[in-house]
Amino acid sequence: MFKVGVDLGYGYTKIAAENSNRICFPSLVTKGQEIDMPDLLGAREDYIATINGTTWYVGKMAAKENRLATRAFDANERFNNGTFQTILATALAVSIPNGEDIMVVTGLPLSAFKDSQNSFLEFLKQYSATVIIEGKEKNISVKAAHVFPQAAGIFVNPYCSHLKDALNPGDLVTVIDIGYRTTDVAVFEYTGSKYLFLADNSFTIDTGMSTIFRSLGDIVASDAGAFEVRLEVAEAIFSNGVGYINNKPMDYRDKIAELKATVVNRIMDGYNLKGPKMEGQKGRNVPILAGGGSIPLNKELLSAFPEAETIQDAQFANAVGFLEVGKRLDISILD
Repeated sequence: MFKVGVDLGYGYTKIAAENSNRICFPSLVTKGQEIDMPDLLGAREDYIATINGTTWYVGKMAAKENRLATRAFDANERFNNGTFQTILATALAVSIPNGEDIMVVTGLPLSAFKDSQNSFLEFLKQYSATVIIEGKEKNISVKAAHVFPQAAGIFVNPYCSHLKDALNPGDLVTVIDIGYRTTDVAVFEYTGSKYLFLADNSFTIDTGMSTIFRSLGDIVASDAGAFEVRLEVAEAIFSNGVGYINNKPMDYRDKIAELKATVVNRIMDGYNLKGPKMEGQKGRNVPILAGGGSIPLNKELLSAFPEAETIQDAQFANAVGFLEVGKRLDISILD
């Protein structure tokens, strides 16, 4: 059975497959139409996917072709949404060999995990689709699935092995997973023989990278005299530090630095309010910074959390961890 770890994020979808495929694309979808390859005008990184007879633009292609591109991750049972299913089908089609039975290991945000884990698991176990991308048809058939809290993938990531090897009974590991829309904080305790996921001590902070992009978009829109600036445009300005007003470059690096500091302060405040308190406890707490947001916010986060550890390949940390679970089904992270 072919194993794949899938991190279906609000901002980006990340896939790690056992054939070493690593794929990342924006979690954006809009209805589309089939286009001949010579007409794609440089959009070959993106996907035009025909799924069960309906054609969709997925990822950057959706953002380029239609301002009405959507994300579908607000509801707890987001997997019932057609946009979500389009992203899932595309993710599997571009990462697996054709005709293979599939084991999917994935996660849900902490805010949705308790209520939706079982129903999402049942949905995945019955999931199938016929997908055509670039003229190649693939038949998707999920035969096994496992669903964990989103940040749990980071905890079982092989890059965290050296941290876990240094733990003593009673020690905590707190994963701070900075995502596109929110930041999940997942707490695990090492008992000496196993790791316990402390659901009651884990929580979601309602801020992430899109908080920065939205505020930056408002600033740029005000400068340009425009009604709004799309999040995808604001994200590009964030990455480059420069926007264009009336075809003239404008430096936004100082504003970006202020917005980064504001978001990290919100994360730190939420963590200090609800995070683990070790005063009077025998053990220690080891925070791990991960998620795509931990990359551009790395300097600010390490200033706010000087005792924290960073993780290699942070954007793919969940997907790689989920794949590891699929490879080693003896791993138990939810005792």
